[in-house]
Amino acid sequence: MDALGKVFEQVAGYFSLLSEPTRLKILHRLCSGACSVNDLAEATSLTQANTSRHLNLLYRAGVVDRDREGAQVFYRIVDPNLVGMCRPVCQAIAHRADLSE
Repeated sequence: MDALGKVFEQVAGYFSLLSEPTRLKILHRLCSGACSVNDLAEATSLTQANTSRHLNLLYRAGVVDRDREGAQVFYRIVDPNLVGMCRPVCQAIAHRADLSE
C-alpha cells in the first residue's frame, strides 16, 4: 500500500469513530469540558460499562485523553480538529432538519 493509501485508511478509521451516535453524544458532552465516566454515562443515558467502552475507543484513537483523580477518571477532548469538524456538520444537519419539518 502506498503512502496515500495508508493516509486514506487512517482517515476512514477516524471517521468510523464518528459514525456511532453514542460516541457523538459523548463527544457533544465533552465539548463543554472534562467529565467523569459516571457523569458521561448519566448525560448520555448509557451504562457505565458501555460508556467506558466507547471512551476507550476514543482514547486509543487519540481523540480524548484521561486524567485520574482518586477513584474517578475524567475525560477531555484533545483533538482540536474534532470540534472544528463536527460542530459545523451537526449545525448544518440540524438546520436542514428544522427546514424539512
